[in-house]
Amino acid sequence: MTTFGRSLGLGFLLAAAVLCGVGAVALRSAFLMESAADGVTRSHQGLRILAELLNDVAEAEAAQRGYMLTKDPAYLTALEKSTAEVNAELDEIRVTPAWRARVAELNDTGEDIAALLALFRERVADRQTMTLEEVTRSPKVNLVRQRMERLRARFAALERDEVAQLEKRSVEMGSTTRLVKGVGLAGALLGLLIVAATGLALQRLLARMVGASAVDVADRARELEASSIRQAGATQQTSSAALELTATMHEVQAAANQIAQRSSEVEEIASASTGAAQSGSQAMARAREATVGLSRQIDLVVTQMTTLGKEVQGASTVLGAIEELAERTNILAINATIEAYGAGEAGERFRVVADEIRRLAEKVRADAVDIRRQLDSIRNVSNATIMSTEAGVKAVAANAALFSQAEAMFALISERVAASDIASKEIRMATHQQSSAGRQLEIALNDVGRASADAEQVAQRNLEVAAALSKTAQRLSAFVAAPTG
Repeated sequence: MTTFGRSLGLGFLLAAAVLCGVGAVALRSAFLMESAADGVTRSHQGLRILAELLNDVAEAEAAQRGYMLTKDPAYLTALEKSTAEVNAELDEIRVTPAWRARVAELNDTGEDIAALLALFRERVADRQTMTLEEVTRSPKVNLVRQRMERLRARFAALERDEVAQLEKRSVEMGSTTRLVKGVGLAGALLGLLIVAATGLALQRLLARMVGASAVDVADRARELEASSIRQAGATQQTSSAALELTATMHEVQAAANQIAQRSSEVEEIASASTGAAQSGSQAMARAREATVGLSRQIDLVVTQMTTLGKEVQGASTVLGAIEELAERTNILAINATIEAYGAGEAGERFRVVADEIRRLAEKVRADAVDIRRQLDSIRNVSNATIMSTEAGVKAVAANAALFSQAEAMFALISERVAASDIASKEIRMATHQQSSAGRQLEIALNDVGRASADAEQVAQRNLEVAAALSKTAQRLSAFVAAPTG
């Protein structure tokens, strides 16, 4: 079945097809113009680099000529600089898109430039050992001139070819522009023809469809009349249901008030639990700080006991020296006694003194042994104290870790209780919102009751509108049928 929408869509489809064709040609032309513009840009870039290369070669030639005349080292610096710039521009021109297709010509040009620069260096070397007149009469002067002329001719040929390419691309851009203009004009005329034809066809189709629509409107008017009668009955049922729902909302609102009261009690309990958890956390923190202080005191005891062990070790060293001195004194006393016995009565006094010294040395050695035994006892007690203290340090560290865990647990309990407090507040707020929504719903149900009464009046007016719509459909049918007759 041919409808007005389909016909309208077909007309737009034909116009869109024409526009797509014009757009495709325009897009293709845009690509061509972009390619030509890119070619023009590359040509300009190639010509610029070519001109710079020729200028640098000329500067190199002028620098070597200046050195020939004056032997000024500044010209040698200028020659080296120009040579470096020429080599750099040769590398740049080889990678320039405009010259990639002319590698052979660029290679020949590069060879000519390299030979010319080598000739410049030879002349500079000759000038260092020859006079100006000798250098001027050298055959290399003509050779330089010939190579420069040939290089200029080669550069001129390259420039002419590139200018020809540039003119060719400009002609292509002009042709593409004329094509875009022609296609755009033709597309606009064809689009106008399609729109005019589509409008005429749609006008005739609309006349046929309005006649059918008038008949359909009359049928819908009769259906509207029947629907209005059914709507009046449904409106009465809606009014009764609204009354029942209002009573239910009263019960829901009472339950919401009870929930709000319980939420307030939960909030009070949560607040008390939060305070207790915070107090416990503070107590754990104080206990952990006390444990840390005890750990520092134990570390101080360990440090002092270690120092005591070092002092005992030093005393043992000194005691060893005393024992060795006592041993040597004893040996000397024994030797003195032997000598006294050998001297007879003359050495009697000396013998008595030697015996006394020997007894004194033995007493010193015995005392030293006793002192060493006591020092060993002190060292053993110190080591045992250090080991016990290290065990105490580990126990204190374990207690500190347990206090930290307990503090973390209290903090977690505080967070959970706070979350419960927040949840209770949210429940209370939600309950208040629900209560408010219930009151608003009750008001809305009352509005529904009034709307139901209004709907009955609307249904009656719909009956009147259906009758008027039926008469309008009859007049519309008569209006469409007049031109056909």
